[in-house]
Parts: sequence; C-alpha cells; structure tokens
Amino acid sequence: MKKEIVELRKIMAEEGIDAYFVPSGDFHGSEYVNEFFRTREFLSGFTGSAGELLVTADGAWLWTDGRYFLQAAKQLEGSGIELMKMGEEGVPSIGDFIQQLVDSADHDYNIGFDGRVVSSKFSKALKERFSSSGKKVSFSIEKDLGGEVWKDRPQIRPSKVWELPVSSAGIDTADKIKAVRAEMKSKNTDHLLVTDLMESAWLLNLRADDILYTPVFFSFILLTQDTVNLYVMDGTLADGLPERLSFVEVKAYDDIYKDISALPAGSTLWLDPVTCNCALYDSVPDGVSIHEALTPPALMKIIKNEAEIKGMRRAHVLDGVAVTKLIKWLKDTSLTLPKTELSVSAKLKELRLSNKECFDLSFETIAGYGPNGAIIHYEPTPETDAEVKPEGFLLVDSGGQYTGGTTDITRTIALGPLTEEMKTDYTYVLKAHLVMAMFRLAPDMNSCEIDKAVRAEMNTAGLGFNHGLSHGVGHVLSVHEGPSGIKKDDSSYPVKAGMIMSNEPGVYIEGGFGVRIENMVVFKNDGEGFIVNEPLTCVPYEREAIKKELLTDEQLRYVNEYHKWVRETLTPLLDDETASWLAAETAEL
Repeated sequence: MKKEIVELRKIMAEEGIDAYFVPSGDFHGSEYVNEFFRTREFLSGFTGSAGELLVTADGAWLWTDGRYFLQAAKQLEGSGIELMKMGEEGVPSIGDFIQQLVDSADHDYNIGFDGRVVSSKFSKALKERFSSSGKKVSFSIEKDLGGEVWKDRPQIRPSKVWELPVSSAGIDTADKIKAVRAEMKSKNTDHLLVTDLMESAWLLNLRADDILYTPVFFSFILLTQDTVNLYVMDGTLADGLPERLSFVEVKAYDDIYKDISALPAGSTLWLDPVTCNCALYDSVPDGVSIHEALTPPALMKIIKNEAEIKGMRRAHVLDGVAVTKLIKWLKDTSLTLPKTELSVSAKLKELRLSNKECFDLSFETIAGYGPNGAIIHYEPTPETDAEVKPEGFLLVDSGGQYTGGTTDITRTIALGPLTEEMKTDYTYVLKAHLVMAMFRLAPDMNSCEIDKAVRAEMNTAGLGFNHGLSHGVGHVLSVHEGPSGIKKDDSSYPVKAGMIMSNEPGVYIEGGFGVRIENMVVFKNDGEGFIVNEPLTCVPYEREAIKKELLTDEQLRYVNEYHKWVRETLTPLLDDETASWLAAETAEL
C-alpha cells in the first residue's frame, strides 16, 4: 500500500473517520486545477486530470473515465488502490459505493472530505441519501486530511492580473453589473454570490493565470444592489484594481466565509450549487433563503457581443495558420521523421505559441493515432504514447488561448494509405458535420432537433457516437462553457444568436481508428426568422479521406465554398510553400 494512503489512514483513525473522499477539483469547481489542488494525484500516484479517490481503513478505490483506464492501471499498479472504471458494467457510482459501505458497517458511519473542494450539489445529494438511513451517518468536512499528509505541498502563487480592454470585452464592467442587478431584482434576491472563476473574470473584464489552460484568478464576488465585494488572495492585485473598478471593495479571499455567515436573516442569496462549495454553502445562516440557479453572469457571458465575436474570429484565423502548418508538416515528414503522439502535440504547441497573440493552450492536446483515436478524449501520456506511422488516421483535438479569443478544433489527418472503411466513415462524419453547419433552426424547434438530424445522417450508414454534438466556448476563458451545448437528450437551454459552440460529430471503431471533425461556429439570425451558424474554424477538411460520390450536391457545394474561404483567408498569412500546398488541398472537389 502506498505510504501516503497509510499515513492518511492514521489521521482518519485519529479523527474517527470511516471513509475519506478526495475529488479532483478546487474551491470553485474548476475543470482544470492549480498544482496546489492535486491532492488526489499526490495520494494515489494517478496523474490524469479526472479522478476521484475514496479511502477506508481497509480499502482504497479510484474512479476515472475511459480516457485514463490504461494510464490509471499502470500508475496504480502495486499501490493497493483498486481502479473503478466509470461507465463499465458492474461498476457502481461513488454514491452507490459509499451506500454499500454504510449498509455493510456494524456501527454508525462517519464520512469525511474537505468541504471546500466538494460542490454543495454533491454534498447535498450525499447527505439526502442517508437522511432516512437506519444508521446514523455523520459528515466531517472541516479538515483537509490529504493536505496534512502532503508536507511539501506547492503553494498557490497568484499570477499577475491583466485587463481585457473594453474594445475586446465589448461591454464595460459597470454596464455588466447594472444588467446583473436588474436580474437580481427580477428574482427578488438581495445578494448574489459568484463562485465560478470564469464568471468573475468575465464580470470584471480581468484575466490571469492561476489555473491550467484557463486565464482566471482565484476569487469570489458578493454583490448587492449597492455594493460589490471582491475576495482575492494576497498578491493577486499587487498594483491594485484599475480606476474603472474603483467602486469594487477588495477583501481577503477567506473572508467570504465570514461574510456569508453574517448575512442578515430574512434576506435571499442567489448562488450556483454546482460551483459553490459545500463549506461555503453550509456557512449560510438558517434565516437566509437560498435561490439555487445559474447566475446572471453565467447566462450573460454565453451570448457573445460583436467585439467578442470579432476577437474570436481573429483567434480562429491565427489558430488556423498553426493547425494548417501542422498538417502540412505531418504529411511532408510522414516517411522521414520519427514521430509519436506526444511529439506531435509538442510540435503543435510550438506552432501556436510562435504567434505572440497566443499565450497558452486551451486544454491538453488530444493526439490519438490509430486505435488510440478511437478512445474518446484520449490524452497521450508517456505510458500510452504511440508511434505515429505513415498510414491511417491521426486524430488531433486541440486549442489555444489568444488575446482575442479561445479556440478548439479537431481534425482527423490521413498520414498515408487509408482503407475504404476509413474513407467511408470519414465521409459520413463529414456529412453529419455538414448537417449541423447548414441547419436552419426555426423558432418552434429546440437544439435537440439539430442533434437528431446529425445522428440521422450517420445512422444511414450504421454509425453513431456517444458524446454530445456541441459545447460552448468562452471568450478568452474556458474552452468548455455551459450551459450552452447540444445533446440528444437535453434542450435545457435554447440555442440563441451570439452563442459560440462546437460542431463535432465522430465515429470510433474500437481497436481500429477514430474520426472526429470539429469546427467552432457562431450562431446568428438569418433575417428570415431562423437561427443559422457560420464557421469560425479556418482549416481544411481531409481531402484524401472524402468520398465525393457520397456527398449530396448541396454538401459538396458547402465543402468547396468552405475550402475557398479557408484558402483566401489563410494564404496572406502563410509562406509561399505552405500557401501552395493549401491551394492544392482546398481545390474544388
């Protein structure tokens, strides 16, 4: 058993804790986290970005998804920690598993976790599960036991906050707050608690580098009709706030708990239970009513204004230059230069960062060759890094953070000879992609209609995919932005003009190959009562994989027009050799 788990168990015994839960998140429910919050990684040895650890006196289990089964199995080997493969038959959820532990215990049960890194939504569901249990189940949420074991834990060193100019943001903070307050008034709420880091950054038109891949800073905001309190760590605002934010009162980061606990009885607090942590939620006094819902900033920021859309257009053009150069490099060197998935990822990062307007990736590059491309959202690691050969498909899903916008693109690249099956499957994925690209959404339709039409195109060939069709993307923020998105069974939030989302159908042949084609698109009104979308992503499709005879005349026309736009847009930004190659790649089919 890993010595870290042994040490944790000693502390658990001293505290009277039967089961201790360690998730992957931070105090704000962020998708990517600062090194300080990698407690689960420290305790288990598993380095994947998604995983949840549960430890008892005589067992330890780690849940993760299909992206990490191979990596987790290797990294957990000899640790005494059992791998729980999420989504596999017979593997219970963490909640169900804890229920089994409680039911089998011959004593009252105490469950522990650091309440600051567990969402109030998860905590409430767990507590409600045991509210009518025959056994007494208690919760210890005040201590970070993993942190007590982690003696040399890296500290959070706040990054330098920088301003997003109003010319890029489009709307000044004062006007955003005015709109937020109007929404608060309409819901009869006195206080708004902003816990999501993207929402705080958007509201204040500020960015930073406190967590991986997402330009935000650790903060909470507590807002009323008269005040705006910003809670940040020491060093976050070394130079103070800009003059335009003089109405914002800056407070110590941890003071949010004290101030929430002091809210007056009879008042109403608006918060999002997904990003509000359990400890903060439990600080709310009994006499305060809680309105649990997505916050106004969450819903406002998904509708991009003209300045944001302009910045996103430029970011995607610059990104198109980098990805186009990568594709040419892969094809030029397929027979001469040894490559692996990780070396391809490194080359693409180099190409992106060579542009001064790109300051980071927007997520870890997914480069899956052959069978690895069939693992949805696979990420290459030293344990899984495959040789990239001059044949078959390489699936590359990647993105960048630019000063004007955030990008996300997937291209499936032919590195040499393809089988007929590969070409057929690629073409049907392209046809499905084109269905969304050309879809006209009527006022009486919901987004599920888009998903239904896309999947119907693939069903004709007996193909399909088990992930969402679309997700939202932030403006110089998170590459995954909710609540906007398109899924086959979820139309909880309607598609609106101004949203920027992905169009990414795929097919995944286990043990063979994967195909995914992803463009970012912006939705707009067509002037005739319909909502349509136009592409932001500016990179050619894979010409060698397209079976022209499977495309309709309308689909063929769209591809040719798209390729013409890509060629005319990128050519002035490319060297002569790359421009000549692009001209051939985008010639009429």
